[in-house]
Amino acid sequence: MARLKPKNTITSRAQAEAAMSKLNEIDRHLATWDLDEANAIAEVRQEHSDMQRKGGRPGLEAEKALLIKEVEAWAGEDVGTWEKRSIETPFGSFGFRVSQPTVALIKKIAVKFDVALNSLQMLMPQYVRDVPQIDKEAILADDRAEVLNAVELAKCGLRVAQDDEFWVETNASKDLDAAAKKLRAA
Repeated sequence: MARLKPKNTITSRAQAEAAMSKLNEIDRHLATWDLDEANAIAEVRQEHSDMQRKGGRPGLEAEKALLIKEVEAWAGEDVGTWEKRSIETPFGSFGFRVSQPTVALIKKIAVKFDVALNSLQMLMPQYVRDVPQIDKEAILADDRAEVLNAVELAKCGLRVAQDDEFWVETNASKDLDAAAKKLRAA
């Protein structure tokens, strides 16, 4: 979309209200299109969902999961007799591959990662991250409570800023927002 430069033709409140009227009309039109699209997508998804359910999809998915578990159980017992760590069949292949290394809990020693973190801090601190971050929430809370030392904060290169922002909200923009949410959910 091309960049548009404002023409600065609005010079009175009446002209601003006329512009808002036009914005509202545009938002209504956009919302109608988005809602129609979201409804059409929802209908198609529901049709496919119903068709798949009637066709037995849940049963097929359950059968697939069971067959995978059965093949995995057999493979776990038989892998020692294989030439490679996988088997090729006319229908596909299966086997075992080494996963990426991960750090996992030993549940008998550390039930949660917090417990492991405490032990690691004492025994092997080189494996504990120390990431300093600015606590912006605390600064804003102290500013609201009027206990923030703004002079000291400025010496640190920070300030609490609150600027005026121009905004436009047409009556139809609520419909447009609802349509956008429905589209994202579809």
